[in-house]
Amino acid sequence: MSTIARDTPHSALDEPAWQAVCKTAAEQAQRGCGLSWDHWVTLFSSEIDAQVSRLPESQRAQALDIAAQEWDYATPAERRETQDWLAANGFCTHGIELGCCPAGCGS
Repeated sequence: MSTIARDTPHSALDEPAWQAVCKTAAEQAQRGCGLSWDHWVTLFSSEIDAQVSRLPESQRAQALDIAAQEWDYATPAERRETQDWLAANGFCTHGIELGCCPAGCGS
């Protein structure tokens, strides 16, 4: 996956480059999610977390805002909340009913 090169700490976010990073992360998540929305959000958001950590601190909030608005990025706290709900309601970590997950969750 391409990354955004570090720049001076006060530089502006290169939005087209960041959108390309988000698009690539979304495509990779799509290939690995097994058509589970919850799992897609986890895969995509985890990759965005890794990529945003490479940006200067001053650009991170804007980058995460773009990822949330355009690609449904979920924060680590939101992902934990989703996982807690899934577990409490009979779903595996992939968001699929227990016993029905192709990865063998709950079998």
